[in-house]
Amino acid sequence: MTQMIAGIHAVKHALEAGEPIDELLIEKGKKHPRINELVHLAKKAGIRFHFVPKQALERHANGVPHQGVVARLISKTLQKHAFNEWLEGLDMDSKPLVLVLDQVTDPHNLGACVRTAEAAGCVGIVIPKDNAADLHSPVVAKSACGALSRLPVLQVTNLVRSMKTMQEAGFWLCGFAGEAESSIYELELTGSLAVVMGSEGKGMRRLVRESCDQLLKIPMPGSVESLNVSVATGVGLFEVVRQQSKQCVVKQSI
Repeated sequence: MTQMIAGIHAVKHALEAGEPIDELLIEKGKKHPRINELVHLAKKAGIRFHFVPKQALERHANGVPHQGVVARLISKTLQKHAFNEWLEGLDMDSKPLVLVLDQVTDPHNLGACVRTAEAAGCVGIVIPKDNAADLHSPVVAKSACGALSRLPVLQVTNLVRSMKTMQEAGFWLCGFAGEAESSIYELELTGSLAVVMGSEGKGMRRLVRESCDQLLKIPMPGSVESLNVSVATGVGLFEVVRQQSKQCVVKQSI
């Protein structure tokens, strides 16, 4: 399946990241300095570009605001990573960080989570094949801002079974749930960790929750009952980054 990336910012990220772009589709008659910059980058990289009617561009963008440009990626961009092969190839001595998403169905949220996970230094994201946002969606690509090309997203048939396999490999699974008793700021979040986030609204499914080694909550003194999953993912992952960075500093000073 061909993946489309829509929007000036997202397309520029894809070009600068060296993603395998087949061609750029540009709205005919559209004049904008930033689009001229994209054309320059495409020429420099030897990527073909075509000017098409606005209606054709909107069809390729699939409802995503395109700002006059859409990039068509070569179909191998979203490679199907084999979960077991990926897991066996990890360096567990480096204390890898992984994000696990249980049925995140909103493409904006999935893309934002991918972008955040890449920024936090995750080595991969594990999601179920069913009942999750389509990875090929232009919305996911736009929200991820190029992170899809740099971070493996592992689609698994049975999320609970895959979580158990990760535990056997040495990962400690921390699930985020509003009803948890322990705060993320009270516990040590170091070592090989997998941060597990639930779906929008419903949170983690029962078996996923029960498969976690530990349940944590994000303290919220305000009146809002829950955070958007991409926001909660950012809070959780970067608390892990903070703690692991602090631990590295302590070790270096000893």
